[in-house]
Amino acid sequence: MVESSSRAVVGVFTYMDDALEAVKKVKSANMDYRMYSPVPRHEIEEVTYPEKSPVRTVSLVCAITGCMAGFALAILCSLDWPMRTSAKNVVSIPAFFVPGYEWTILFGGLGTLVAILVFCRLPSVCRAAGYDPRFSNDKFGVVVACAGNQVDDVKRRMLDSGADEVDVRDSL
Repeated sequence: MVESSSRAVVGVFTYMDDALEAVKKVKSANMDYRMYSPVPRHEIEEVTYPEKSPVRTVSLVCAITGCMAGFALAILCSLDWPMRTSAKNVVSIPAFFVPGYEWTILFGGLGTLVAILVFCRLPSVCRAAGYDPRFSNDKFGVVVACAGNQVDDVKRRMLDSGADEVDVRDSL
């Protein structure tokens, strides 16, 4: 049994400006939405997600962790098998820069990859509710999840913004 509150209103737009206007109206009403675009544009990013991505923070934390792990591995190995060369200390920091650097790159890169996959919700194995193949070709799409009593209001907002067509579907 499908609840009346699980509806998706799909607006198809020819022009990006019209789609952005619809997103602004939907955001002002605090509704859950998703926007599809055939091309990446910075205007879409500014309107839909003005906050900075947390991926950069995850990358920094992973890189610092990798650097500390690389130095720790090299230092602990030196302490476990001490080999004195001339009058140098067993723990000689300049010799450990290479493992520290390599582990920084390794952890930073892997952390960035995982963060991108997590925050972008990739891979998307299920087709998203409201997706239309035209959104990958030549049209812009705005999909709004709303309750059954809000459907008419959302349809009106989409049509006022310049939608070519508006469709109502059951959301997943």
